[in-house]
Amino acid sequence: MTGPWDHDSHIPLGEITWADDVPGIRAREQHVDGRRWAVVEYAQGARRERWCREGHLGFVLEGAISYEFEDGGDALTATEGDAFSLSTGRAHRGRNLADAPTRLFLIDDPERA
Repeated sequence: MTGPWDHDSHIPLGEITWADDVPGIRAREQHVDGRRWAVVEYAQGARRERWCREGHLGFVLEGAISYEFEDGGDALTATEGDAFSLSTGRAHRGRNLADAPTRLFLIDDPERA
């Protein structure tokens, strides 16, 4: 049986041009085997307005991020050097808590329950 991780991959995110996602948020991204791999940058004070329901695995490269949840649960806050995960189906949106840009490494994982 083979799966998406049964082969070697190189994902040159540093060579990909930044693309604006929404005002104040941009990304370098590549889609591999049904998942988006990305470095995402939130400008100082940036906040995502729309709720996201897709799961993510993440790591804060610099800065600080807070994810609020549509269900009113406690926010998830991660700072530089922290890893985090967000489950598929639980609506969330991020905002930059730092006094400078915040950069994240994310792997979108739609199967993450």
